[in-house]
Amino acid sequence: MNPKLFQLRKDLQHISANIEEMLSDIEEASNSPVPSYSIYSKELLINDLRERRKGVSYEDLELQTDISRSTLMRIMKDPANTSLENFLVVANELGMKIWIEK
Repeated sequence: MNPKLFQLRKDLQHISANIEEMLSDIEEASNSPVPSYSIYSKELLINDLRERRKGVSYEDLELQTDISRSTLMRIMKDPANTSLENFLVVANELGMKIWIEK
């Protein structure tokens, strides 16, 4: 068999496996409910924010958000006393989607 054709088949199998994995991830994500919080249950929202931050160092979060470490620490300590802009940037970086529904 032609070596170029062999490599092409191998690459195609790899791409196919990647597509299958992505489809599986999408399917799994579509079956997972998106947590939502009432504006009146800010404690749940804050707890989720803190839980998501556990796997991320302040240094990494600082680099990803361009928010100083001291500000990030204040946000995690008392998110209610931070700017909405900073809170949304951090929440988004930690994978939280926040929106207002009418």
